[in-house]
Order: sequence, then C-alpha cells, then structure tokens
Amino acid sequence: MKHRRLQAAGVLALFFIFAIALVVRTSEVAVLADGGVITMSSRSSADSLDVERAGIALDPGDVVEEVADDALVVRRAKDVTLTTDGRSLAVRTQAETVSEVLVEAGVSLGPQDSLLLDGNEISAASQVPEAAPAALEVRRAVPVTVVENGHEIVTETSAGTVEQVLSDLDIQLGPGDLVRPALDAPMSAGVQVQVDRARQLLVTLPEGKAVLYTHEESVGPAIASSALSLPSDFRLEPSDETQISAGLAVRVVGISEGQDLETVRIESQTLYEPDPSLPSGTTRVVEGQDGILHRQYEYEYENDVLISSVLVDEYYDPEPVDTIIYYSTAPAPTPVPVPAPAPAPIAVSTGGWEGIVCSYDWDCDWALAVIYCESGGNPNAYNPAGYVGLFQIWEGNGSNLSDPATNIAAAYSLYVSGGPGNWPNCP
Repeated sequence: MKHRRLQAAGVLALFFIFAIALVVRTSEVAVLADGGVITMSSRSSADSLDVERAGIALDPGDVVEEVADDALVVRRAKDVTLTTDGRSLAVRTQAETVSEVLVEAGVSLGPQDSLLLDGNEISAASQVPEAAPAALEVRRAVPVTVVENGHEIVTETSAGTVEQVLSDLDIQLGPGDLVRPALDAPMSAGVQVQVDRARQLLVTLPEGKAVLYTHEESVGPAIASSALSLPSDFRLEPSDETQISAGLAVRVVGISEGQDLETVRIESQTLYEPDPSLPSGTTRVVEGQDGILHRQYEYEYENDVLISSVLVDEYYDPEPVDTIIYYSTAPAPTPVPVPAPAPAPIAVSTGGWEGIVCSYDWDCDWALAVIYCESGGNPNAYNPAGYVGLFQIWEGNGSNLSDPATNIAAAYSLYVSGGPGNWPNCP
C-alpha cells in the first residue's frame, strides 16, 4: 500500500515538472551594458537574474530596464561628489539634471548661491555628465562690501574671487586702477574690496605725448613718480601744485642754459699831438695796438628754443691803444721863401701854417701846391665824402684834423708811408 502511494507521488511530481516546462519556455535575451551586448538563453522572469547570469555585476544605484520583450539595458548610476556647507557627500544617482541631484541629497539653493561642476559655473538645469566622478559644488553667497572711489556697495555674492565679484557688479577696471585685495584673492564673508580709480593725465613732452595714469592728486607728484623720460631740468605748465581733474593736460618744458663768448676786434685810432720838444719838422710815433672786446652771454632755452640772452660780462683783452704821432711845433730855423703865386692867386690868410709845412722833410713847394689844389688853403675845408682840412685828410685817419698843425702832421705821415701817390689828383 505504501509502495503505491510513493509511485503516485512520483507521478505527480513529474506531472508538475512537465507543467512548469510547458509554462516557462526558454527565450533569447539581449543584455546591453557598459557599451557591449551579451545574448543569452533565459527562462527567468527576473531581469536582474538574467543580468547576473550574463556575468554583469550591478553596483548600488544601477538600474536594469526592459526596453523590449527580448532586450534588457543596464543603466549605471552616476558617481557625483557633492560639496556643500563645508562637507562632501558621495552620491550614486540616476538623476539627469543637477537640480535632481540636489533634491535627492536634500540640498536647497539660495537666490545668490552658485553651482560649479568640475570647477565651471553652471545652472541647476545642467545635465549631470556620464563620466565619473563628477564634482558638484554648491557655493553659498556671503556678504561683501565694494568701495569704489569712496562709494560703498554692500551685496551678497557666491563668486569665488575678487575679479568675479567685480564682474558680477559690472565694475570695469581701467588702466592704472588699483584693487585690494588682489583680483585672484578668494572671497569670504565680510571681505571689503577697495577699488581706487586712476586719474588720467595727458602729458606733452619735449618729444611726443604720453597718457599717464596716476593716483597722485596734483601734477608735480604725478610727473615725479612716473616712468616718463624727462629732461634733467624742466618746468611744468600748469604748475606742480595744480590739482588733477578730468581732461587735464600738462606740458613738460625742458629748460637748459648755455654760455657764449663773443669777441669783437676794436681798431685803434691814430691821434696827432703837438710836441714842442721835437726839432722843427720832425715827428715821433708811439705805436698803439688793436684791442679785442670780449662779451660773455648767458642763454636760456626752452625745449631747445632760445628764449633769453643776457650779457653778464664784458672786458678787453688786450686793451685797444691808439697810435699817437707827435709833431714838432718849433719854428723853422730859417725863413722859407714864399713860392711865386700861381696865376689868379687866391687870397688866403695862412695863419702861419706855411712855415709848419716847410719845416718837414719834403718838397715844400710841392706840399704847398697840394694844399692849394686840395683845399685852396682853407684849414676848415670839408668834403662830404669825409675829407678834412688843408691836405683833405680822410677823417678816419685821426682826430682834430681841422687843426692846421695836426692836418700837416697827418699829411707828412701819409707822405712818409705812401709818398705823393696819396694825392693822385694834385698838383
């Protein structure tokens, strides 16, 4: 009896196995994972079992999806390192966007907070990259103060550096502007950013122009502290104390000085002086010399243009010395006969000069004839061309030539040096 029951149980078990085999049929399944495809036979109704049977390991957060009756896809979770509020959290997620990651992590964003993905600023709607791991940072806004030329701006910012804060506030920097702290300095709560605008100064130099950006308040210190190539001595227009204002232009005037020595030759004169100690009809000559007049000038130049010349010294080296011809005033030792009057003689009062004429060592008759030819015997005769006295001596040959004795002595001196040829038209 017992044996029959065992046979009946075996038959029943076979029946169930056959029934299951009829229900669970073998099928071909394609598993897509990590960029590859594995095809396998499967009787399982559990997708994860099929994936594991295909030799594909599933990590936390990975998801298996059935995309068709005979296809499975393994969607790997994305590795994200989330840094916020001073702590870091490793997250494996199927989120498509950054905002979904933040929701999963329970992190909220303030209106001025910013997001950085792998160091680059993004929006919450940005896609989470497939490449692992992705570094997501929530940068909280902190209060900062920006002071620009005394004007204070209080704001909240999540910018990472001073440069980003200024960019967010649309504060543009110009040449020479100073920023403290430095542009690459990191931001933290309570930081005060100081922006000092440079003053622009147009500078006209002796050669060319330059634009100077300075933080000095007046012209003099701005020029002195600049790297401009300046003359060794200069003047500023307007002056050093002028306050720098918008559009101000300044002119650098180079100043230089020089000296010059001017020389002028001073010709000596010939003077005739009576000397009663000389024998009658003789002369004594004391030679003089020409002089050199030196004039020392000081010059002042502005940008190589002469603006002033001042005489600072004047002297002779050597001094001019006149030549003096001393002539005798002694009476002639013997009377000199008066030559026969020429036809149509002119009545002239000689006043004694005939004796002086004949006291010299020359032909007395010839000399008297020259006198009457040149001046008609008039000691005061004057030719507008500059000839004076009895012998009509050029006034450049001496002074006091209207005096008969001086005129005769001058004539004798010319006779000795040049002969009768000094009076080519007489007698």
